[in-house]
Amino acid sequence: MTEDPALAIYAANAATMARRYDSVTTDTVLAGLIDLIPTPPAPVLDIGAGSGRDTDWFLSRGHAVTAAEPVAQFRQMIVARAPSATVVDSALPDLAGLSGRFGLILVNAVWHHLDPAARDQALQRLAALLTPDGRLFLALRRGPVPAGAPLHDLDPAAETARAAAAGLALLRRHDAPAHDAETAAAGISWTWLALAKDTGR
Repeated sequence: MTEDPALAIYAANAATMARRYDSVTTDTVLAGLIDLIPTPPAPVLDIGAGSGRDTDWFLSRGHAVTAAEPVAQFRQMIVARAPSATVVDSALPDLAGLSGRFGLILVNAVWHHLDPAARDQALQRLAALLTPDGRLFLALRRGPVPAGAPLHDLDPAAETARAAAAGLALLRRHDAPAHDAETAAAGISWTWLALAKDTGR
């Protein structure tokens, strides 16, 4: 099986990336969405959990957290940092090995690695993993795409329509700057989509 080029980059640079992730707090990253987080305890799924920063934050607030992380170096960090989390070797779009339902699913800095067909598949899977009143927080990378990089340009309107086709309605759009110096210097910003099951369908 051919190794995913994006995962190979994360594996090779895990320690450096973890320091960058941890230079910013979850309170800052989720500032525009915190009021939409379910009341604890709620089952939370952190997809592409990286250093475990957000997993640890949700645990500290009384949530039960499953961290889905395909990079072994990051899984080791999460186990050490947040031993009460459930850590699973799983990745979008299929999230193999995951079961159950979640009141909140966090997909932060992952979506741009998926091509359009994979995003369609992923949204169907994510919708199936949400509780009836659950929320999906989806971060969209905005800004230049370096030539040859394993990532895709994202349009919030197109991704909102893609989510609607999977039965997910937009609760809120929140545009945010990059919070770490390296990402900001590269001209990158983020658009968050807060989504929920469309009960009108």
